[in-house]
Amino acid sequence: MADQQHNILSTPFVLNGRTLANRMVMGPMAANSPREDGGPSEQTTAFFEARAKGGIGMIIVGGMVGTDRGAAECPVASVLQMQDPKHVADFRRMTDAVHRYDVPIVAEIMPGFGVMGVPAADRPNISASARSVTIPEKEFPRGFIVPGGRTTPMAVEASIEQIKAYENELIETAVLTVESGFDGVEVAAHMSYFLSSFLSPRTNWRTDEYGGSAENRARMLVNIVSGIRARVPSDYIVGLRITANDYMPDGQGARGFAEIAKLVEAAGLDYVALSCGCYETMKASAPSVDGDLVDSGDARIFKDLLSVPVLIQGIHDPERAGKAVAEGHGDLVMLARPMLADPDYARKVSENRPQDITRCVRDNLCMRRMVFGMPVRCEVNPEMGRESRKGLPPVNRMLKAPIEKAVLGLTGSPGFMGLVGKVMPKSD
Repeated sequence: MADQQHNILSTPFVLNGRTLANRMVMGPMAANSPREDGGPSEQTTAFFEARAKGGIGMIIVGGMVGTDRGAAECPVASVLQMQDPKHVADFRRMTDAVHRYDVPIVAEIMPGFGVMGVPAADRPNISASARSVTIPEKEFPRGFIVPGGRTTPMAVEASIEQIKAYENELIETAVLTVESGFDGVEVAAHMSYFLSSFLSPRTNWRTDEYGGSAENRARMLVNIVSGIRARVPSDYIVGLRITANDYMPDGQGARGFAEIAKLVEAAGLDYVALSCGCYETMKASAPSVDGDLVDSGDARIFKDLLSVPVLIQGIHDPERAGKAVAEGHGDLVMLARPMLADPDYARKVSENRPQDITRCVRDNLCMRRMVFGMPVRCEVNPEMGRESRKGLPPVNRMLKAPIEKAVLGLTGSPGFMGLVGKVMPKSD
């Protein structure tokens, strides 16, 4: 690795008064192993502690809901419930474990899943506007074989009352993150989830105060961020995760999303973290190659427009990541799947040992297991998801493991899934 790139990634970085040991950040993922009640388990704590011990500059805990409705409609079992005060003491034990290594930890919270949620008879999915999402077969990430693609249930337009309730609940949840020992909170407005549905004219057709102009489409995020900033300490980190570009032909492009981010920045942000794509372009969010966010110029649009630090994703190779920072595309790099593959990634980079990193192979076994409700695992790191285990696996895991292997084998087989596709209707 070139010395310049190595030095940049290993350089300390100050974020609202907190010093990060380096410019590498563990990106948000729903690989949390929560208890059945949504609280952090012993495994949750062990998982994040291992990454803190591995030298990462900051951890962003993803897969956290901030409202009761969000918890009820959650489509996967690996999501933590931050909105419940009964979990505060358990989260405090988790953040204390991370702080033993002088690593700041941020809670990423979201109100609901929007069109991607699981509806009930008395609880339809809600979104900025009434719509569904169709994911074409070709847009699923590597490892996913979904004949005919997938279309979600139709969501209904959220009422003003529901929007205001979400705003208030998320602000109250942010206060719980302070009590839980986190160093900051990140508001999640990415992919096709509820908050992201307001950001672009492609998904927001409202004619009230939450639709139309950029100011109106940014209003919910502005209200949430300003409300959080008024309730948390001045040195508390407040961030935003936002779509950089949905890559849709009728989308507003990176500049449109950056203009939204600029409006929210004024409400009190300390950083903006970029996310690629939406569910209609799902494979962009888990790219099979490095650098699309940089090569497209999308990251630079945000970096040039915003005053706060910009976090970029999708670059696994440390040399490439260092080059992106050195060239001014972002200030810090987020590492998600690479942190499953090697919890010591950051330490190896800081010690100039990139050749020793266990590299993610990008086959997305982790994501496939999550979608099927299985404990998240990594095919190149057998310890991932088992950091707290002592001795033999529990009996229930020994019974379920062969079944899980069979399911993953069949659903990962082009031949078998091709037969399934012949009897399934195709999405338009």
